[in-house]
Amino acid sequence: MGILFSKMFSSVFGNKEARILVLGLDNAGKTTILYRLQMGEVVSTIPTIGFNVETVQYNNIKFQVWDLGGQTSIRPYWRCYFPNTQAIIYVVDSSDTDRLMIAKDEFHAILEVLLSPFMFTIVVDKVGVINASFYQIHGH
Repeated sequence: MGILFSKMFSSVFGNKEARILVLGLDNAGKTTILYRLQMGEVVSTIPTIGFNVETVQYNNIKFQVWDLGGQTSIRPYWRCYFPNTQAIIYVVDSSDTDRLMIAKDEFHAILEVLLSPFMFTIVVDKVGVINASFYQIHGH
């Protein structure tokens, strides 16, 4: 998974550094994805209160990856991290069917406040646990 993200972002950013935010509801798998990108393996994590920042190097590009906590009380502060950010990875826990609409609403809230174009990747995590339907995610 790390190589896929790195290749995608390096094709856009070239030879430089890029700041990436990893956003999503609490317990979506953001920190697991961060450390999978950095170390290439899954590690045990605890809920993020605040943020984690790690540098991920791939070939000629260095990513500064910010994993922001996803608790309800922290989400309003996500927008404070948007300046100087080139990309957002939005993580959705497909097994948390009770909160798929909240995840969708939070994603739309992000889109409403962005002032500059961003590169977005949406990661649907925990697909093997339960298959979230396209219908549920899009709310049709």
